[in-house]
Amino acid sequence: MLQFAALVLCATAFVESALAQDTTSGQTPASGVVLTKLAPPVYPPLARQAVIHGDVEIYLGIRKDGSIASAEVFKGHAMLAPAALESARNSIFECRACNDSITSYSLTFVFELPEGGDCCNAWSHASEVKVFQGRITISAPYGCICDPGSVCTSKVRSAKCFYLWKCGIRSVEGQ
Repeated sequence: MLQFAALVLCATAFVESALAQDTTSGQTPASGVVLTKLAPPVYPPLARQAVIHGDVEIYLGIRKDGSIASAEVFKGHAMLAPAALESARNSIFECRACNDSITSYSLTFVFELPEGGDCCNAWSHASEVKVFQGRITISAPYGCICDPGSVCTSKVRSAKCFYLWKCGIRSVEGQ
């Protein structure tokens, strides 16, 4: 009976401990650097077309007033890094109970190109941005350059029409 009571007591303590950890992990930290407003990052169009994706890590030095003292790319693709760096530099931070004059902070930008979808119409869709604990995910559909001639199914006049007065109409189908 004593072992059963000890087991119940340990299980209760474990559950309370797990609940306490769960509630504190979702809250903003009481001290340290906090990202208060993210400048929306833009997925570089050339990188989308070249199917370039991956992570870019940015290291920031944040002053006590929340302004940015320094920002540098630690790792990431050269075509994605400028967009991540610009977003980080234009974002707004808050330094809560920071003791040092400059506090280090890092952001990870994840550039994703999800599978599927119509690449010819991808340019009309905006990027989707998600932020979670210093990790910014930018998801944009892959965009290709499509040949407009392959889509045309209407009738087109011949170029000879202007000079030779032979204005026959020819039908252009997918090439």
